[in-house]
Amino acid sequence: MPLFNLVKDVGSGSRTPADDRTTREEEIRVSTRERQAGSVNVRKRVRTDREQLRVPTRHEEVNVERVPVEEGRYATPSEIGEDEVVMPVAEEELVTEKRSMVKKEIRVCKDVVEEEEVIEEDVRKEEIDVEDSTTRGGSREAILDDAEARHHVR
Repeated sequence: MPLFNLVKDVGSGSRTPADDRTTREEEIRVSTRERQAGSVNVRKRVRTDREQLRVPTRHEEVNVERVPVEEGRYATPSEIGEDEVVMPVAEEELVTEKRSMVKKEIRVCKDVVEEEEVIEEDVRKEEIDVEDSTTRGGSREAILDDAEARHHVR
């Protein structure tokens, strides 16, 4: 049985009613929606390094020298006894001071980048097959697409 009845020409140009059929096909419509794709963490941490600096320092040293005396010089009886000399000795000591100094600065922000992606989907299309099994001119087959939708098989 044919898929549908074709329009027949009847002698004087009048036509008999035909069964109308439509074809449909799927179309792809693509839109976008925003979703969270993850996150970026920017973290500051503290690292401790040992630094060495060479700094010149000064200190005092005491020298004791034996000095020759003049011959014939006599000591007085009151000069004999114990005696002590105290001489303060100074030195420089290192004093460290730590200060926080700004060395780097970063700014964290987001940019919107536009890209193009390719999407592939299968779509279905209806096609009409026409099988003409009339005895006139032998059998023939045709596939109707949109360009041939008004084609009449006679």
